[in-house]
Amino acid sequence: MHRLYVALTLIFAIFMDSVIFARFNILGVVPDFVLVVTVCVGILMGATEAAAVGCLTGLAIDVLFGKAVGVNAMAYMLAGLVGGIFYKKYFADNMLIPVATVAVCAFFKENFMALMTGLIGGSFNYFEMLATYIVPSALMSAALCLPVHLFLKPRVLRSSKKRYDRSAGGVK
Repeated sequence: MHRLYVALTLIFAIFMDSVIFARFNILGVVPDFVLVVTVCVGILMGATEAAAVGCLTGLAIDVLFGKAVGVNAMAYMLAGLVGGIFYKKYFADNMLIPVATVAVCAFFKENFMALMTGLIGGSFNYFEMLATYIVPSALMSAALCLPVHLFLKPRVLRSSKKRYDRSAGGVK
């Protein structure tokens, strides 16, 4: 059941990123909703599942909207792996870990995308882009992390607990 919640949240995130945030943004800066969901999945479900989720979602985004297939897949997969580092390693009510992890992952993902853009021949002023897009986007993604994590956490943990109870020999 928790995979259903994750899948529906990812479909909603792709919709928000491609339709809503593309039209309604703040000075051209948008949060990365898919990255937020991928990192939250990593923190709640582990690195392996988050890397798979990030890779598949990134491939879907690359095929549907991108020009270079595999770039978003690699970026989201790495973000899921980083989120998975904190799986079962932090106090459950500490919201600082997911928010900080999303901010760092968004910062590195946007830098990675800038590097890939430069490698394929794009021309831009990096420091201007850093100040006007990369840092604000990372901060907006971190702010978006709070409601997403609060939405996913009880649903994923409830479904996971039932699965663990069954494997331990009984359902309560």
